[in-house]
Amino acid sequence: MSNGTRPSEEQLKYASILQKVGLSGLGILIIGFFVYVLGLLPNIVPVSKIPEYWNQRVHEFVENTGMPTGWNWVPLLNHGDVVSFLGIVILSAATVICMIAVLPSFVKKKDTPYVVILIIQIIVLLLAASGMITGGH
Repeated sequence: MSNGTRPSEEQLKYASILQKVGLSGLGILIIGFFVYVLGLLPNIVPVSKIPEYWNQRVHEFVENTGMPTGWNWVPLLNHGDVVSFLGIVILSAATVICMIAVLPSFVKKKDTPYVVILIIQIIVLLLAASGMITGGH
């Protein structure tokens, strides 16, 4: 770096984990797409029917297709059109995964402000993802 500063150990760890999680999520999205399009697993919404639903609002799409909402997709991971949800969840959880990974470094350094900030952020993000704050997604 031009100003002589170097990234901290935590920054390097965060970046390394973010890269791994990001590539994993992207890989699962790509695999999920091919599983869906090739019909390797049964689908809730057949690929041929997708154009019929393109112009619908989310609530209409859910009502007409029976696609799950909230966390109800988890038991349906044996369906081709649901497999991609896992990739989306992994990408969405990347920040929390990285925060959890660097938290022990801040605890070890006894860097209380960062420990408190990370714990609060992790709790808020997990509560938001759970649907407990908004009543569900």
